[in-house]
Amino acid sequence: MKRTSAEKRGIPREKRGAAPEKRGSAILSWVTTFVVLVLLCLAIVLVVVPRILGGTSLTVLTGSMEPGIMPGDVVVTKGVDPQVIDSLQVGDIIVFLPYADDPTIVTHRIVGISASASGRAFITQGDNNNVVDEWNPVRAEQIRGELVYVVPKVGYFKQWFGSHTNWVLYGVAAVVLLYAVVTFVSSFRKPKTVAGTHGDGGPIGNSSADEVPRRAVLD
Repeated sequence: MKRTSAEKRGIPREKRGAAPEKRGSAILSWVTTFVVLVLLCLAIVLVVVPRILGGTSLTVLTGSMEPGIMPGDVVVTKGVDPQVIDSLQVGDIIVFLPYADDPTIVTHRIVGISASASGRAFITQGDNNNVVDEWNPVRAEQIRGELVYVVPKVGYFKQWFGSHTNWVLYGVAAVVLLYAVVTFVSSFRKPKTVAGTHGDGGPIGNSSADEVPRRAVLD
């Protein structure tokens, strides 16, 4: 009967599968940690930051702002107040309602600014469009936010889960984080020693060192 390499090296049978199991556990732990970090980052950039800034996160559906903002990207905005409106400049990207009776929100760049007795008004245009927007000018009361940053392609994820995206992010992050903590803590637990065995796995009483005291007592 052929002996395996583990048998030739004298490795006990119960310990031969320990190394692969430890490697698998380590890989699973690293993957879990990575997923946790990704989900936590998404929750922070898509939910926490917009709320702190008084803005929101919106999915881009058209290509009017390509190549800087692509369909499927998520734009994160900060809220606007009179002070923010006064600070807007040509080149800034704003989120606004083009028509008072239409809930559609547009994200375009400011290409011109005019001032009148009624306040500032803004001329907007998509980066991928050849002409300015037909609804110009955009009044201050139509503006819903100013662009802070763009998260590429995450919008498809948001569109899939719809209005439940925030809860999905929180829930999955919490579950995966809990699993990561349990895995991390369990990695520090000492393995239990089996009664009746030496540290090398051999049974007590097989070595000559154990037999000598016995004979001395019997004599």
